[in-house]
Formats: sequence, C-alpha cells, structure tokens
Amino acid sequence: MRSLRLADKNRNYVQHSRMKAFPCPLSFMLILCTVTLLLLSNCGEKAIEIGMDTVKKDTTWSGVIKITGDVYVPPGVTLTIAPGTTIKFLRINESSGRNFFGYDSPYYPQAEIIIRGRLIAQGTRDNIIIFTSAERNPKIADWGAINLLGSNNSIIEYCRIVFAYNGIHAHSSTVLISHNEFMKNGLAISVKKEEALPDADWYGKESAIIVTHNIIHNNKGGISIRNSEALISYNNIKDNKLFGIWSKEKSSALISYNDITGNYKGIYLYKSDGPKICFNNIYKNKEYNLAIADEQDTDVDARNNWFGTINKNEIDGLIFDKKDDPEIAEIIYDPILKSRVKGSGE
Repeated sequence: MRSLRLADKNRNYVQHSRMKAFPCPLSFMLILCTVTLLLLSNCGEKAIEIGMDTVKKDTTWSGVIKITGDVYVPPGVTLTIAPGTTIKFLRINESSGRNFFGYDSPYYPQAEIIIRGRLIAQGTRDNIIIFTSAERNPKIADWGAINLLGSNNSIIEYCRIVFAYNGIHAHSSTVLISHNEFMKNGLAISVKKEEALPDADWYGKESAIIVTHNIIHNNKGGISIRNSEALISYNNIKDNKLFGIWSKEKSSALISYNDITGNYKGIYLYKSDGPKICFNNIYKNKEYNLAIADEQDTDVDARNNWFGTINKNEIDGLIFDKKDDPEIAEIIYDPILKSRVKGSGE
C-alpha cells in the first residue's frame, strides 16, 4: 500500500502568467485578492467541540471535530465518520475530570472514543479520515485510543492515526482495519480477550480482527495480539521501536504477505500458541527477525518466509529460539523462500 498523503500527490499547481497578460494592474490585484480570500475561507473551517459526551443515536461526524474529553458510543448506536473528516484530541490527564469511566484499564486517562456500539470510519483513497492531536506541539500519547469494548462489525478504513497512546484498542470486539496509516503512536493496534473485568458485558469473549493493507511505521509498537483471532496480511510494518508484531498466549493468528523490516524485533512471541507465520518478507530487523520470550513451550510454525538471504547462518543469527536457550521452544522456519514475496506489504 502506498503511503497515505494529506494531499493528492498529483495536484497541479497553477503557474501565473506574466503581468503583461493582464492589461490592467488593478484587474490583476482584484483577481489575486479574490483567490486569496477563497483559500483563507477553506483553511479556516471552525472545529466542532465534543467531549464528555454520549452519542445517544446514530450520528455522522464530518468537517473538523475537536475532542475535549471522552466520547461514549453505547450499545445499539452507530457513529459514522465521513470521508475527509479530521478528529483532533485535546491533551488531558487523570485530574482533568473529563474521563467518563475513570482511567483504569480498559480505559485511558487521555481523551478517547469508547465504542460499545459500532464505529464506521471509512475514508477513501483520495479523501482520508485523520485522527490526531489538537496540540500545537503534538507528541505520542496526546490522546488515548479508538477503544472498542465488546463492539461488533466496526470498520476503520483509509484513516491516518497519529499521536495516540494506542491507535486502535479492541477488547472482545470484531473490527476490519484496512488501508490505514499508523505513525507516532505508543502502540498502533492491540487486540485481546477481556479477562480482567468479570462484570463487563464483554467478559470472556475473544476478539477477531482483520488487519490488511496498512502502513504501520515509527510507532513504539506495531500490532499486539492476546488470546484472540487475527488475520494480518498485506501490511507494511517497519521501523517500530520495540516490535512489529507481538503474539501472546493462545492466539489463532494467520500472519502472511506482510513486509516486516527495521523494527527492533520483527515478530515476538510470548507463551504463544496458534499463530502461523508464512509468505512474509521478514528481514533486517534490528535485534531479531523472529524471537521467543521466556515460558514459551510451543514450537512456532514459521515456514516459507523470506528472510533477506538464503544463508542459514545469517538467518539463524536473527532468530532467537531453542538454539539459543534450550528451555524455550523452537521456531521452525525451514523450508525458506529463496526470493522476496512479491506483493507483500502493498
């Protein structure tokens, strides 16, 4: 997938004619002033402020939305975000009094959109939706998350998600995450089964997500999966500070046709049982391409991937498993692919 841009890269810039094309200098000045006023009117769209608010009925957001506290979408309600919408989050903290349900997990002390109903955020290739900070000097974790709690059939597509603590956070939810860009977040995407809140309506339910054709780069962490189902395919996952993908515990994940490079760890596995890793390009990650953490006693199927080389010693040097620590499991990576997987990460 090509990087999403805030403006069409093919925009044609108007080249001004020479002054002699305007027989009257006054006419030229009138035209120039008119064009300037039109440009200023388009750039100065006033933001609608929303915060500490419940969306009580099916609602569509468009234009510029400034979030000043938690927004709650209850069960049975759908929040739709129109293509081209920009959503900006004000930086708040624990003492702000702007958190709906407090700030203990699964909630965040920063402003967030809490989805118990359904979210439809579908931009287009040429008219994306932006989730970002409202601060003059934005930084990672200025806002909390798009927080899906027991939510079903949400769609997040053609969006740019930046400066969140956790871009998309899914507890016991189903969601399609497609054709987005995640950058400068604490964690781009996390998904898990709710196991800590026995009184929650969504307690004990696995999440199921599809993550496809996204660019996930320059975050602290890429994708984290725990006790859930995931299809992760055709993503470009690169240059994340800690890991590209982290699979924890019993997660039925198919990880295929991704480009995973430049991360500290490419794919990291902790007590991981169930993932299948195949037909990816996993290469030039900084510490390891594939690594197993302590307490992993289930072998990992990572056959048929391309590791940037066919030299087994070089491949072994960027894999941490039983060969390095006899108390953990093995990563089974043979047979390897002898050439790059075409179309991966697009």
